[in-house]
Amino acid sequence: MKTRLVSSMEKVFAERELSAKEQRTGEAFAGERFNFQLAYFWEEDCAWAQVEAESELGSVSVRTVELEPAQFVCDLEPDDNYLRTHAGLFPDILKPLDGPVRLIPGQWRALWCSIDTTAEPAGEYPVTVRILVEGEKVAEETFSFRLLPCALPPQRLLFTQWFHADCIAHQYGEAVFSPRWWELTERYVSFAAQHGMNMLLTPLFTPPLDTLPGTERLTVQLVDVKKTAQGWEFGYDRLGQWIAMCKRCGIAYLEASHLFTQWGAEHAPKIMAEVDGKQERVFGWETDAEGEAYQDFLKAFLPDVTAFFKKEGMEGKVWFHVSDEPSAEHLERYGRLSALIHSLTEGYPKMDALSDYAFYEKGLVDVPVCATNHIAPFLEHATPHLWAYYCCGQRKDVSNRMLAMPGARNRCIGLSLYHGKIEGFLHWGYNFWMTQYSLQVIDPYRVSDAGGAFPAGDAFSVYPGADGPVASVGLELFLEALQDLRALELAESLTDRQQVEQLYQDAAFREFSHSARRTEEVLEIRKRVNTLIVEKL
Repeated sequence: MKTRLVSSMEKVFAERELSAKEQRTGEAFAGERFNFQLAYFWEEDCAWAQVEAESELGSVSVRTVELEPAQFVCDLEPDDNYLRTHAGLFPDILKPLDGPVRLIPGQWRALWCSIDTTAEPAGEYPVTVRILVEGEKVAEETFSFRLLPCALPPQRLLFTQWFHADCIAHQYGEAVFSPRWWELTERYVSFAAQHGMNMLLTPLFTPPLDTLPGTERLTVQLVDVKKTAQGWEFGYDRLGQWIAMCKRCGIAYLEASHLFTQWGAEHAPKIMAEVDGKQERVFGWETDAEGEAYQDFLKAFLPDVTAFFKKEGMEGKVWFHVSDEPSAEHLERYGRLSALIHSLTEGYPKMDALSDYAFYEKGLVDVPVCATNHIAPFLEHATPHLWAYYCCGQRKDVSNRMLAMPGARNRCIGLSLYHGKIEGFLHWGYNFWMTQYSLQVIDPYRVSDAGGAFPAGDAFSVYPGADGPVASVGLELFLEALQDLRALELAESLTDRQQVEQLYQDAAFREFSHSARRTEEVLEIRKRVNTLIVEKL
């Protein structure tokens, strides 16, 4: 058996000769998760193997890196920073090690090894990983891990990756708000928090996201609505349960679902209400966003729900949306609707994903969430409270997490977030297990591109396991990026920003317009940051 220790940023393809440089050493601060891979090539007949990990650190876990099929992987004319440009099998699924591992002959595969650091004494901690077949050792590698003498500070960056509550119901065949649905949802939310998410998309009403006009997604409405002769009544039992769940999981902030439809804010989201004792849809695609009926509803609802948030201790911790991704032709309508929402939610930030600086310049949004390939004007104006996002459209030159991209292209965004003084980051697909426009439910283990709509790796970062989430390589690498950001902030707190900036002036990917090409350039900057921190302790 051939083996090699490599960085977590390397992607080990089954059919391709392994060219990744060996990485036998690594270091981290307390509170970080440090990952490395043991790549192996089995040269005999199929066999079952046992895997063991041994270290004085009691928090070493091993997962197998399983292959995810991908059909749509990139544009017809991609940039030159992709690992491959054709359909195939990509290493992405991190399957927990719950029994023997199948060794397949003639393929490079990998074991994903994670060290969850705690406050053990600083020092060197060898981590030995063994592979045994029928009780006999066929491979053994030892990674030299160094625990550094302090802990990283808490995450400052606000981070939301859109949680699609209806997808939990679809994948597990559980009714929305059933006990089992709540149990599964909490596991996914907790897992998200463990991977850096501290804000959660909260479906006050069914979110009007990626929905074909005229169609609707499964109802996931937390707010009870009743229409009476006197007006509207609201109930918040389920919303209260949702807030309590978030607090248990470590989610500090809520992102209220959008109050108008995507791509232009022309209509209301789907809203269900009790009317004469029966549930019916009272607003939706047929509703004019600026019509009197819906605006009167908002004037009743928003003061009421913000009062509830205050009662729950969430005042100022809930962000409101008007409409996702408006463009220049929607400026006037968006402005009128934004003014309405601002007047009804005083004291609560308003945020939206947009790329036209005019929306912010005219004071229509408090917190602009800008695409990384359009963020330059916002940075040039030193926009306060600036957020960034990427999705399927950001696939040339910039950082992203597509399966066909190098792992370094995912992780390198930590430096860009620091250099740009970014307050928050948004990504749309934590668990979007459907085709584009939410028309069909997909099997995430077979379909990775939303039915050919988005490059593989964009629509979701977790896979559905039997009883909860299964991580992806992309999810773990983004967590590493968040840890890099925290290390940069720690270095600044011990020195000053100018000294920290000198550590990465030779890195083009400090700017959002560029992405890292090689594992080594990301590791080198992190090494410089670690060295500076230790020197200043």
